[in-house]
Amino acid sequence: MMLSRTRHQRLLEGLTGCHPLAAASDHFSLYRLAPPVGEDEWIIVHDFQAEQIDNDIGHYVAEELLPLLTAHPLVNDPRYTRSEQQLFEASVGDIVRSMDNDIRRAWHRFYDNTLTALQPDVWNQAARPKAAPAPFIREFSAIYTHARRLLNDLPSGSSRPFTMLDVATCFGFFPLFLAQRRTGPSEYLQDIVGWDMNPALVDLANDYARHRHCSHIHFELADIRETGQRTIAFDAVCAIHLLEHLESEHTAGALDNLWQLTRQRLIVAVPLEAVPDARFGHRQVFDLQRLHELGRQLHSPYEVFEDHGGWLVADRPHCQF
Repeated sequence: MMLSRTRHQRLLEGLTGCHPLAAASDHFSLYRLAPPVGEDEWIIVHDFQAEQIDNDIGHYVAEELLPLLTAHPLVNDPRYTRSEQQLFEASVGDIVRSMDNDIRRAWHRFYDNTLTALQPDVWNQAARPKAAPAPFIREFSAIYTHARRLLNDLPSGSSRPFTMLDVATCFGFFPLFLAQRRTGPSEYLQDIVGWDMNPALVDLANDYARHRHCSHIHFELADIRETGQRTIAFDAVCAIHLLEHLESEHTAGALDNLWQLTRQRLIVAVPLEAVPDARFGHRQVFDLQRLHELGRQLHSPYEVFEDHGGWLVADRPHCQF
C-alpha cells in the first residue's frame, strides 16, 4: 500500500504509533504491517508534494525505493516475487494515484508537471515553482530538444502535411513535447502518432491529448517487432529509448520495420550503458560501433553520434542531412 505523508497524515498518525519503521530513505519510509511470520505486508509512505508529482519520481523510485523493497521483499514466497522493472512501474503508478481520490485528475497533474519541467516556458497555466529537475526530466529534456532539432532540419516546403511516428512512446511525452512549440516542419505536423505495447499507457496518453485539445496527436497499441503494422509511411519515425528494451535477436527486424515506415528520416536514440539496467526493463546495451552496424543494415545515408546517449539518424537518399 502506498500512502502520501501529506495527504494521509491522520491515517499515518495511527500507523506509526502501532508499527515500527522498518527502513527509510530521503523520500520514502517503509512500515511492516504484519508480524514477520508467514507473508509480510508493507506500507510505503512517500514525502512528495503535489507539485513534485512528475516523471522525476521515477528517479527516486529507482535510486531509493527499489533498494528498500529488494532488501525487504514484499512477500516471502519466491513465486510471487516481482522483478525490479515490475516494482518500478507499479511504484510510480501508486505514487501518482496516492495524491488524489480522482485518478484521472492525478494522472493529469503528473502530465502537467512533467511537460512543464521538460519545457518550462510553455503551458504557463500548468507552471509551478520547482528546483532544477532530477536526472530523468533533465536528460529527456535534452534528448527531446535534440530530436526536435533533427525534425526541424527536414524540408517543409511540401503542401502535404508533415507526419511523424513515435515508437515506444510510453506516456506520450515526446509527441506532447512537440505540440508545445511547433517550429520548422513541426509547425506543419498534422498527424503525430505514438505507438506503445502497453494499453494502459496508450489510454492515459490519448486521454491527456484530448484534455489538452491536441487533435493532431493520437496514440495506438502496436508492437514494432511485428511486420505489416501499417502500410502508410511517415515523414519521420522516432524510436527514442526503444531498442534497449528488445531482445538482441529482435533488434534487426524491429529496425527494418522502423525503416519501412520511414518516408524521409529515421531517428533512433539509445542509452550508452555498460550493462543493461534491469530496473527500466533494458535487455541489451549499445555503443557507437554497434549503432554503425545497424546503420549499415539500412543501405542508406546515415549518421551516428553521441549526445546524451547514442544516436542513429538515417535518411532516404533524396533527403539531405
